[in-house]
Amino acid sequence: MLLTLTLALADDATLAACCRAGGASACPSTLALRTEKSSLDAIGLGYELAGAWQLSCSGKSKWDGGFLADVDNDPGFGQVLTAVTPLAMHCFAQACALPEGACIGDPDASGNFAVIDCASSLPVDHGGLARAPQGDKDAKTVVVIDGKPLVAATVVGTPPPAAYTPQPAYEPSSYAAPALTTPAYSAPTAPPPPVAPAAPVALDLPADPPDPCTPAPDAVRAESRKRVGTGDEYRITGRVDEALRDYKAALTMDKCNGYAWMSLSMLANGQGRTDLGIRALRNTTRLLPAHPGAFLMLGKAYESFGQRTLAADAYRKASELAPSNAEAIEGYMRTRGG
Repeated sequence: MLLTLTLALADDATLAACCRAGGASACPSTLALRTEKSSLDAIGLGYELAGAWQLSCSGKSKWDGGFLADVDNDPGFGQVLTAVTPLAMHCFAQACALPEGACIGDPDASGNFAVIDCASSLPVDHGGLARAPQGDKDAKTVVVIDGKPLVAATVVGTPPPAAYTPQPAYEPSSYAAPALTTPAYSAPTAPPPPVAPAAPVALDLPADPPDPCTPAPDAVRAESRKRVGTGDEYRITGRVDEALRDYKAALTMDKCNGYAWMSLSMLANGQGRTDLGIRALRNTTRLLPAHPGAFLMLGKAYESFGQRTLAADAYRKASELAPSNAEAIEGYMRTRGG
């Protein structure tokens, strides 16, 4: 099921909603981290740790000298001491305001997470944790695909501001005054009637194809491909309703038509629905696993949605299928490392 929520960044409601949508029973709003200021004393077969940095989802983090915890290992600097699930950590990393330049790293062999420097991948020290949170306070869009919450870097559908084009400098020497003429009289005309705004198109995708998917008979598959072609013509000319109708008809005939899903993704992206576009492209890559263009499109969609790790995976697959595709290689180089 696909769920879309528009929420504010770096508050407890965002974190709770994100993890609740993903199926987690609870999510932390604060993480306790070990730093070089923490003390560690051996007690029996374990250790007692005193003092920890409290990393808050809101970005208002602080040192807690009274923190005490019994641990069974010697935690490294930056290691998360709070017991969390991988999904909860994913939610925290996506929805919360981390210190400038800080990231949550992948878990180690024992499943322990740590806060690291994004550039060097080294643990963040006490001074790094004290840095101000990242300045991005824009609204976030949380989308859950296959039970995994994804958080957009920008609000979906918001167009970028138009670029300013400087005007040429005024040149007095090249100026010529226009000739004065008396305009001919014409009777006033009535203003044109207002144009009613077009009704919004309700984009809804068909059910995902089964896995494995059994194609329709050849004759039906051929008709399904024709409907994709007519849908593409409608989409190019801006007739979204007719295009959506033909794409759905194509999938009714042949639910395994990967090209219909690819066209649906372009239709959704054109309407500012990157979330639906990602879902359609995930079906496309499953049905057309050898199509480099599908993976390239998926990489672009994930990157526009702020999901650099997933984008890098898609770009890498596209470059493996088409080693000479410079766009796929550049996309992978740009997004690898998350």
